[in-house]
Amino acid sequence: MSKLDVLVIGGGIGGLCLAQGLKKAGVKVSVYERDATPISRLQGFRVHISPEGSTALHACLPPELWMVFNRTGGAFVRGFTMVTEQLKELLHATSDDDGTTDQPIARHRSVSRITLRHILLSGLESLESNVHFNKRFVRYEKSGGRLVAHFEDGSTAEGDVLVGADGVNSPVRKQYLPHAEPIDTGVTIIGGKVPLSDGALALLPARLLDGPVVAMPPEACSLFMVVWKREAGGDEYLRLLGLDGFIPEDEDYVILGFGAKREFFGFRSDPLTMRGAELKDVLRRKVTRWHPSLRKLVELIDDTQIALARIRTSEPVRAWTTTRVTLLGDAIHSMTPYRGIGANIALQDAALLCAKLGEADRGERAVVEAIAEYEAAMRQYGYAAVASSLRAMERATGEKGPAFGLTKTALRVMNAVPALRRRAMTA
Repeated sequence: MSKLDVLVIGGGIGGLCLAQGLKKAGVKVSVYERDATPISRLQGFRVHISPEGSTALHACLPPELWMVFNRTGGAFVRGFTMVTEQLKELLHATSDDDGTTDQPIARHRSVSRITLRHILLSGLESLESNVHFNKRFVRYEKSGGRLVAHFEDGSTAEGDVLVGADGVNSPVRKQYLPHAEPIDTGVTIIGGKVPLSDGALALLPARLLDGPVVAMPPEACSLFMVVWKREAGGDEYLRLLGLDGFIPEDEDYVILGFGAKREFFGFRSDPLTMRGAELKDVLRRKVTRWHPSLRKLVELIDDTQIALARIRTSEPVRAWTTTRVTLLGDAIHSMTPYRGIGANIALQDAALLCAKLGEADRGERAVVEAIAEYEAAMRQYGYAAVASSLRAMERATGEKGPAFGLTKTALRVMNAVPALRRRAMTA
C-alpha cells in the first residue's frame, strides 16, 4: 500500500509522465490541471523526442501505452539539416551518426503533441488516479506535516509531496522560488503550419524527408522547418486509446518558425495584438530575397494558423533548501526552443523524480532526501540544457557579420567529415 500521497500541479507532458510513472510504481498520485477538460488542449505541433526522452517514457509508461506511443510516431526523424536561404546545403547530420537509428527504445522520434497528450492521459482519468480538470492553483500551505493546495474555485487538496509541473508561468514556482523567474531573451518567433498537400510537398527542401531543416541567411534570423506525417499504420493504434484513428488538428503538415530579435521584424504595432494577416505580411517583407520555394511556403500559411511567441529562458538558481515541494520541467528550467529538447528534459525530470519518490514510498530513504537527490541532478542537466538552448538561439538570431562566410565554410567541412557530423548530432 502506498505510503506517499503526491500532488502534481499541471497536466502537461512532464506532469502526466510523472503521474504515469508513479501509478505504475504503485504510488498514490493526483493531478490538478487548469484546462477545463481533457480535450481543451488539442492544439500544438510536432515534438522531437530524443533518446533520453524515449528512455524516460519507456520507464514511466505501462507496456500497453508504450506500444501505442512507439507505433503512432511520425516519419522523417533521421536527423537535421542546415541550409542557406537559397536552399544550398551546409550540414546534414542523421541519427546514423550518433548510432541510435536501430535502437528499440533510446532513439530519436517525432511525435504529435496532441497524440502524446492522449497517451499520457490514458488510464489516469479513473477515480483512483484522480486527474482533476478546471483546477487553477492559487497557493499552497503547510498544515500538520501535510501540504494543502488551494484552488481558484475554493477547493483544496492535501498530500505529502507537491510537485509544480505547471509550466513557464508556474504559480508554484512563484510562491516557492520567487527569485527563479525566467527572463525575456528579446527573441520572437512567428510561425504557423501548412497542410501537407501535393503543392506544398513540391516546395519543400528534399532534406525535410529526413528531419528538420533550418535556413540560415546572412541576416540575424533563421527559419525552422519540419514535417509532421504519421507513420503508415499508426492510426490503427489510436483506436486503443478509444479514438477513431483521426484526431482533429492532427493532419499532416509542415511547420515554419521564423525567429529573430523583435527589432529585426520592424513591427508597426504591438505584435501581440497583430492579426494573422498582419504577421504574414511581416514575414513576406523578410523573405523577399529568399529562394522562391520558401517565399511560396510563407504564402501558403493559413492566416488563422500564424502565431507569435516571445522567447524566455531560465537563469541558473543556486541550490535551495529541499522540502516536500519541488518543481520539474519549464517550471524550473524553461529554455528556448532552438535545441528542441525542452520536452525531453521535462520527461527526464519526471522519470528521475518518479524513481526517487518510489524509493521513498518503499521506505528506502527519507522523502526529503529523495527529493534532494532529484533536485541536485536536475539542476545539473537541466541548466546545462538551458545554456545549450540559449547558445543555439544566439547563433541563429545573432548578428552574423563578415565572418558568416567562414561559418558556412566550416559547416560544409563538418558535413564532409563523419566524425564532425557525429559531434553536430550530439552537441
